[in-house]
Formats: sequence, C-alpha cells, structure tokens
Amino acid sequence: MGTEGDLVGGSAALALVPGADVPDAGGMQLTDVFAASLATIDSQGRAFRRADHRARMSLGLDAGARQLLVILVDGLGAIPLSEHFGHAPTLRSFRDSMRSIHTVVPSTTAAAITAFGTGAHPGATRMVGYSILYNMRVMNLLAFDDGPAPEQWQSQETHFETLRDEGATCAVISPPSFAGSGLTRAALRGAHHVGALSWNDRIDAALAQLRQGVDVVYLYWSDIDHAGHSRGVGSLEWVSALEEFDAGLSSLLRRLPRGVRTILTADHGMVNIAQNTIIDVASTPELAQDVVAIAGETRAVHVHARRGSQEAVRQRWREFLGERAWVIDPAVSQPLIGAGDGGEVIGAALVLMRERFGVVDSRTQSPQAIAMPGVHGSLTSEEMRIPVIELS
Repeated sequence: MGTEGDLVGGSAALALVPGADVPDAGGMQLTDVFAASLATIDSQGRAFRRADHRARMSLGLDAGARQLLVILVDGLGAIPLSEHFGHAPTLRSFRDSMRSIHTVVPSTTAAAITAFGTGAHPGATRMVGYSILYNMRVMNLLAFDDGPAPEQWQSQETHFETLRDEGATCAVISPPSFAGSGLTRAALRGAHHVGALSWNDRIDAALAQLRQGVDVVYLYWSDIDHAGHSRGVGSLEWVSALEEFDAGLSSLLRRLPRGVRTILTADHGMVNIAQNTIIDVASTPELAQDVVAIAGETRAVHVHARRGSQEAVRQRWREFLGERAWVIDPAVSQPLIGAGDGGEVIGAALVLMRERFGVVDSRTQSPQAIAMPGVHGSLTSEEMRIPVIELS
C-alpha cells in the first residue's frame, strides 16, 4: 500500500470523473488479486515476498493451500456475469461468495492484465490503453509490432519474476502464439509458457502442470471477450461462450488435485453501444482541429494535439462532448491511472466516455474495429466491476 497521496480512487478520482464507478481510496482492485491469491499458499517455510495477507482477508480467500491456480477470463465483468448466471450453473453456485471489485483505468486488456501481473497501475507500467502513439504512429500494446522491447517499455517487475527468483515454479497457459507476444513479455514474464488452444486443452494443460507440482498456474481464456466484441454482451454467441466456459470449469473442478486453491477473476467488463452513439473525429471538425492523432480505444481515447494547442483542444472536446464524456488532462490523471510516467504517453487528453457513447477516427481505425458492438475502457460499473471467486 502507498501513502494516501499515492492511492488510486477515492474523492480525488471522483473530482475528475463525477458519477463514475471508481474504487474507494484503498479499496480492493485487480492490482491486489495476485498478491492476495499468493497468500492462500502455505509456503512451508518459504516466504513469498509479494504475498499480501491483508488483501487475502479483504477478499475472503482461505489460506492453507499447497498450490495456486488463477483463472483469468477476459471480458467477464461482474455485472454481465451476474445478469447471466442462469447460463452458468457452475459459477452460479458461487454467487453468494463472489466479490465484486474494480479493475484499473482504462478498463482494457493491455492495462489490466499488466496490472494483474505486476500489482502496479497503468501510470507506473505505461500500459495505458489498447494502443498508444509511439514515434508518431499508433502502436498496439498487445503486440508491440515495430515498437520498443516490451521489457523496456514496461519495466515494473512482474509477480512471476519475483516468484522465479524465490525458487517457485510457475506456468502460464494461453494460446501458443502468445508465448513471446508483447503483452506476455510485458505482463507475465518470468513464468514457463504452456501453449494450448481449445478450452478443454487448456484445462488439461493446467491439470498436468498442477499434477507435476508447479506452485502457481495462470490459466487464460478469451472467447467470452471475443464474442462480446463481435456480437455484443448477451448475444447468442456471448451466451454460448459463457456456457462452454462454465461447462469446462465444472470438469476442471471435479478433476483438481487436492490442496489447490483456485481463484477466478477477469480483466474488465463490457458494454454494448450502437453505431449512432459513436462520434467519428474524421467527420467532426470541432474534434479534429489541431489533433494530430487518436490512440487508445473507442471508450478511452488518447487525444494527441499540435504543440502549444493542448489546452485549447481539451476545451473544444469538453464543449463539444459535454455530458457524453469526461475529458481529463493527463497531467492530473494520477488518481485514476496511478503515479508514474503513463500520463505522459496519453497526449493532450484522456477522454473517457460516459453512458454508451464512443469516439473513433475512421482515418486510422478499421471499419471492423469501429463496428464492434461490445466495447470497454471507460468507467461504467459494467466495464469497471470484475468478479473474484474462490472456486476451490
């Protein structure tokens, strides 16, 4: 825990984004989940430096485990899950013990998984969105294509690096193509990577690692997020993805070795938006004036302005968007994104969309990205609230 001035959330955050769902100062967030989960392991004389017993108790997690399995379900927010428990009988059986906590700002995968993997907020990791402006081009922080080395861009030590140095064994289970991806290197470096594609294959891989005695296993699943982006939260495809995940989870729990503590969480939630609520910078002169590039994503926009025009651009965006967005000077964004250099990456403004609005730029974004019905990144409860469930 930092000093009061370092804390994310609370009254300082609400002063910037009145009406948003942000954590209380010192409240449980995604940054606390890994350290709290580590504290469930009875280390038998080994002291895991990053284990946080206060966070474990705050999240209601039981101690005394021999091994840890953490399942991170991309896009499975606490509110969409709660609204669809009827399609997830396994998860529904844990609804009374589910904790609803906050993810980080912006509520998006690159920022959130790095926060999970390091315990640090985006201000410190510089993983401040889906994309950033790097050397005057928009770079995807999931891939880092033609960009800096992820280890240099995101220099915060990961939990897995610390555990490795302490002699613990760790495995990350995700698609084979993720083994050397930018996000894996930025957020999860230090663990052995095990590649598997289907949900059932990943379950088998996780069980194999646990039976081999691996101390900490991280299991990632993203089909629910993909269905939400392509078809929308609550669509037939989204519900089918949730049902498939839940059925596999039931099988996993039946086959777990004894002594494994299993914790489920997510990186963010999601909201559905309509095309008529999306504003295109390319066709909106009030927003395009003096703007050199747009990065981030539809619900959490980075606005990069010509030198000397930053304040004028922020004011025009505030006047045009009105109650549709919070337009924030990144220089004062610490109560939202945390302390560090991350604010300098964002540009002239961080624009977090309210209700169900979005901002895009058709000059640089693909029609497919603009057309996605399910999006996230901003500060609604549906995007910010994530589950923490002790499954075993």
